[in-house]
Amino acid sequence: LIFIMLVLAPLLISYMTTDMRAQRLVLNDVTNFIDKVTDKGSIKSGDIDQLYLDINSHGMILDATVKRLVRAASMDPDGTVKTVYFSVDDLTVMNPGDVVQVNISEIVVSTPRRLIYKLLRVDNGQFKFTLAGTVR
Repeated sequence: LIFIMLVLAPLLISYMTTDMRAQRLVLNDVTNFIDKVTDKGSIKSGDIDQLYLDINSHGMILDATVKRLVRAASMDPDGTVKTVYFSVDDLTVMNPGDVVQVNISEIVVSTPRRLIYKLLRVDNGQFKFTLAGTVR
């Protein structure tokens, strides 16, 4: 019990604080990317490269997928209009109303996290999230 309170508890708290800070910084980087793209209305390959560098500079190994969703409307026989979004490969020029979606997922589990799981069986799962924004 003394070993857990004096050694493992401070290590767990330190790791969790560092991990949560990195997750918050990644979330901030993705938000900045989406804001820039929705204001500019286009994505260049340099923008995606910069996103990869930004999200992986916080000590986590992450993968990012950027999608452009184009809105299309269709009318049913009963007169109701349905809006459908479909994915398009061309990211260079976007129209107002298009949606930029960024999916982030963790690729590798860090060594401290693996160690904490082996010793204490504590794990908060894979880090992944999706953010989207509409082009203005």
